[in-house]
Amino acid sequence: MSTTLPRLDVITGALLIGTWASSLLYMAELLQAVHYFRNFKKDSWKLKSYVAVTFTIDTISAVADYACVYLYTITHAGDFVYLTKQNSAMPVYVISTSCVSILVQSFFAFRYWRFTKNTTVAYFMSILILASFGGAVSSALTIVLFPAFKDRNKVLIFGTVFLVTQVSADLIIAGALVRELKRAKSLFKGQRRVNNMLNRLVLHTIQTGTVTAVIAVLALVVFLIDDETNITVGILYTSGRVYVLSMLINLNFRDSKNSSISGGHRGAFVFAHTTTHDISAQFRDTDEPHGSNKGTVKSRLPTLQSTASISETQPPEIEMVPIDTKQVLEV
Repeated sequence: MSTTLPRLDVITGALLIGTWASSLLYMAELLQAVHYFRNFKKDSWKLKSYVAVTFTIDTISAVADYACVYLYTITHAGDFVYLTKQNSAMPVYVISTSCVSILVQSFFAFRYWRFTKNTTVAYFMSILILASFGGAVSSALTIVLFPAFKDRNKVLIFGTVFLVTQVSADLIIAGALVRELKRAKSLFKGQRRVNNMLNRLVLHTIQTGTVTAVIAVLALVVFLIDDETNITVGILYTSGRVYVLSMLINLNFRDSKNSSISGGHRGAFVFAHTTTHDISAQFRDTDEPHGSNKGTVKSRLPTLQSTASISETQPPEIEMVPIDTKQVLEV
């Protein structure tokens, strides 16, 4: 039996640093989750259940991260043979993180479909999301069968499929949403406040959609350079937290828009569209506090030109929903 000490900086050190970053992100995620459930009690039980399930699975993923480090550094400290293998917490982390990614990506893909009814693009997104999930599950099963670091090359194909399709899905979803927001922006030329709001939504979508992609690309590059270390795993420890944060920030963005832009005004302008040539507008007067998502539609504005009658003292809040929707849907 070999008594040579493995490279602890890339075996346990990378995982330890990954849990530090993960912990910071998890605290931010927890604050966002508390804010959502406290301030958006009127959201449908389906949406709240979806958020709760996603958050719970990500919590399991975070616990698996801590368990992985604890087993390496405490339970099996000094066990040279154990340090040459991937422990049992590793596949749990991989599967739970992939479940989080498929839930969050599906959330944004479904929102895109509700906005555009573009079934072709939505199907393509779904294929990428399912391919990523399949690659992750296959990678986890391979780790269970071949836990030694020297056998990491057996995970190469499945791991590459997992990360490449995950990056592709993230970028395509973000790009598709940005494209729709840009198209909507072209309909409001001269509407300074509306354009400012759309610019904020575009920036927000780009930020939340590219961060996860950057993490996955960085992890893939490191994995291809040296597949017998845990540096890739340490980088991906933050992935699940970032995914859930992107969804929660997106949901809580409704409240932040009211508080930071409307300056205490209760008026909100919501536009609905299906294409750039088919648009209608609704003006609603919300009397509830900022955290509430309850509103009463006061009048329906059938043409774009009629938006000019909106008072300049009531800055707009933008949200895209299908044109045939009877009530304003906030997701």
